[in-house]
Amino acid sequence: MSLQPPAQGQLSADGRWWWDGSRWVPRTPALPAGAMPYAAAPPNNGTAVASLVIGILSWFMCPIVGGVLAVVLGHVARGQIRRTGEGGGGFALAGLILGYSHLAVYGFVLIVWLMLLGGMAAMVGILGTLPAVSPSP
Repeated sequence: MSLQPPAQGQLSADGRWWWDGSRWVPRTPALPAGAMPYAAAPPNNGTAVASLVIGILSWFMCPIVGGVLAVVLGHVARGQIRRTGEGGGGFALAGLILGYSHLAVYGFVLIVWLMLLGGMAAMVGILGTLPAVSPSP
């Protein structure tokens, strides 16, 4: 039996311990070649997911309210994600993009609609002030 300590990096007979140069340390199982260790992703922020879902639904129902809610929830979620380090930044950004684009499209359609109706009202006003033409001489 030898009183000399084992060489640094030597494994125990059962392979569960290795000598680090001063003490025996439990050996962690080695990964196969090329394998990456599994790292759990942080949980997604629920407000970010809600922003995305409402942003999608705003295109089909509740146009103005849905767009505004998607924008508000997206900004709130981005603040929470910055503060807590949660995941879901892409969901919040997608909800913001959907909400803002929906509000822009809805605003454009509203302006065109008002101009069309305003133009028709102006035409009726102009035609109403013209003297009536009588068919008889």
